[in-house]
Amino acid sequence: MYKKKHRTRKKNNRFKYFFFSIVFCYLLIKLISIANSSSNPTDTVEYGNIQIIDHLECYVVRNEKRIHSDQEGEIKYFVKEGEKVEKGYKVLEIYKGIVEESTKNRLSVLDQKIKALQENNVEWFRADAQNLNKEIDSLIEDIKQSQIQGDLIKVAQLEKELKSKLEKKKIISEDNILEGENLEDLKAEQEMLTKKINHNVSYITSPMSGIISYHVDGYESVLNPQNMASMEKEMLEKENSELTDLRGAHVIENQPLFKIVDDSVWYMVTWVDDSILSHYKEGKNIIFKFSDEQIGGKVSKIIENKDENMIIFELDEYVSNFYNIRKIDLDVIAVNYEGLKIYRDSIVEKDGKKGVYVLDVNRQARFKPIQIIGYDDTYAIVENTVFYEGEGENKKAISTIRLYDEIVRNAKNVKEGQTVS
Repeated sequence: MYKKKHRTRKKNNRFKYFFFSIVFCYLLIKLISIANSSSNPTDTVEYGNIQIIDHLECYVVRNEKRIHSDQEGEIKYFVKEGEKVEKGYKVLEIYKGIVEESTKNRLSVLDQKIKALQENNVEWFRADAQNLNKEIDSLIEDIKQSQIQGDLIKVAQLEKELKSKLEKKKIISEDNILEGENLEDLKAEQEMLTKKINHNVSYITSPMSGIISYHVDGYESVLNPQNMASMEKEMLEKENSELTDLRGAHVIENQPLFKIVDDSVWYMVTWVDDSILSHYKEGKNIIFKFSDEQIGGKVSKIIENKDENMIIFELDEYVSNFYNIRKIDLDVIAVNYEGLKIYRDSIVEKDGKKGVYVLDVNRQARFKPIQIIGYDDTYAIVENTVFYEGEGENKKAISTIRLYDEIVRNAKNVKEGQTVS
């Protein structure tokens, strides 16, 4: 009996020792794990971008042409500022003598009658007469609205236009439409009135397609696409430029009337120092941030010259009022890196390769190589999922980090395989 109890007590002691040994080993492993673990912060990988923005002072260069008066007289404008016209479009008329409105209206009616008779389309002429009535009714309503709004200048303009339309209607009514009209007689009268009007009126048309502007600043003859590459910053700064409105009721011979601006392509010239010159390369696409809009362009030419490096930008998008802007300060997005965005302090170097530590399911740090697209002081933009090394037959795909990977910050304090809590 005693021997049996002794054997049972001995067996229980061995079990206790075994149990405590397992607990001790577990605690020891945990202590070692804690000792080797890191409390570094981590970050989840997401898409992002890094922009490098330069604030530049630019001079706008346009292909533009000033048009001058060929005689003295009164002006009538047909195109608003900022309106685009085609080549040959009538912009204004200059009256060197008095041409009665009734004479111009009579010629207008004759033109319509001759066209209707030549095309054997009397109904077209009647329809045009009916449209005239609608225009008169519309003008009367516009006058009423302008009177309510107290816009007396517009009222005067509309009343003048209404008087002309009523005069034209009177001529049509008196002529009894086209009944008994002779085409040759109409042409003879048309020729006579045309000569009379042309003797007293000069028609000024646009020499090319573009935007009409009635403002000049003096740079039109100084700065243009042909000579912009040879311009010096100091010379432009010395130019005393003020925007002058050319519009008026009366002009003298050789007086500037308006300018026509090519809107298909235009330029901006700036000078930068060596510290930011690397942001620009010929042919590179650039984004310009104007006050109300953002447009794209490209670097057309770079002329290097010791901290006075000239850059010529080429643009082909429309910007509000660009035809009157000459000197402008604006932000330029010179660089825009896009990809996976990470903190620069996550980047370490291992075996000569740059990479980051990604946490696995056990929260252990595993090195992943990366390819950097670009960076600033805080962040870096890197390739996603895979990038390539080598050329030709030696080219190979390298697995890299992915979207939503958890990576270690302050990675220089972490080692491969270390647990990060």
